[in-house]
Amino acid sequence: MTPIQPTAPALSVMIPNFNYARYIAETIHSVLDQAPPDIEVVVCDNASTDDSIQVIEGVGDPRLRLSVNACNVGFAGNLERVAAMARGRRLLLLSSDDRMGRGAVEAYARLERALGDRAAGAIWGAATTVIDANGTVTGRRDPDPKLWRGAKDEPELSRAIGFPVRSMPAPAMLKRSLEMLRSPLPFATTCYPKALHDAAGGYAGGRLMNPDKYLLWKLLAVADTIYVIDSPLFDYRVHDAGQAPQEARSGALKHLTDEYITTFNLPAPVLARAGLTRDDLARAFIEHDIALRGMVAVAEGNRSLAARGIHFGIAAYPQHARANPKIWALRALLALGPVGTRLARAMRDQAQARWEAHENR
Repeated sequence: MTPIQPTAPALSVMIPNFNYARYIAETIHSVLDQAPPDIEVVVCDNASTDDSIQVIEGVGDPRLRLSVNACNVGFAGNLERVAAMARGRRLLLLSSDDRMGRGAVEAYARLERALGDRAAGAIWGAATTVIDANGTVTGRRDPDPKLWRGAKDEPELSRAIGFPVRSMPAPAMLKRSLEMLRSPLPFATTCYPKALHDAAGGYAGGRLMNPDKYLLWKLLAVADTIYVIDSPLFDYRVHDAGQAPQEARSGALKHLTDEYITTFNLPAPVLARAGLTRDDLARAFIEHDIALRGMVAVAEGNRSLAARGIHFGIAAYPQHARANPKIWALRALLALGPVGTRLARAMRDQAQARWEAHENR
């Protein structure tokens, strides 16, 4: 007799964890306290040295499954492992220090139902509330407005789920994202079909800091449409042990290494779907990750970071670096010392004002 196969859950919430015992129970409960029976939470612990395992096992919910790595396999490696645990029709990766807002599960389920057959080729996410280490709300973070400019309003979907929804064709968003080397959706809110995850090859790619961004680019290459819900349905926690402070402590070199690797090993089908070449990626790397990030660093008084970035860019793509006028401007700002910092700050503020004026027209 053929054994009866269990029905796949509607959604797998995947939580990679390493030494976040102080947050992980709150994160898990933020899902389970609102989730119907057809939701599962899978946690892969990356050989934590704190009390994470005891805390997770103490949750005691049959919808929760835990796997523990025998040794630390790195951030990207742990994302691959937690994704391999998932059995759901759709997947969502939630950091072990973030929280799912109340009502998020049902809002996502309503969007899937409203999309019907289109959900099979759809990626979506939402805005987030920003919280601090203690869970106090400190602000709001929206998906990158420069990537979502000109997105199509979706009034029928908005009525169906009770929040504003916009959309863009996946190839158009992929092209725009690669031209700026940015991610169109926050890590903690991005939801996608397991079939697209498998078609894209999962999180494999060797990224140090942003394997989620790399996967999202690959997902856009096999998806039809990407949607954003313009309401904060998740809580993104900012604290001293988070990813941004880790990046700052590394002198931004991990980020630059990730972006540089993208320029030469992004899969050819992804580039083809975006209508771009590897030369386009190299120019984007110099423009956005070296020149523009460097100018922001100078404006913030971090001159050594900008200088390191210039050296990295020249070593990686000397021809593109020499041809980029913003690199020359950045070098001039550095040469001017404190005066250059004040000029960079004024330039940054003027650019921000121009962008806000354009958005408000």
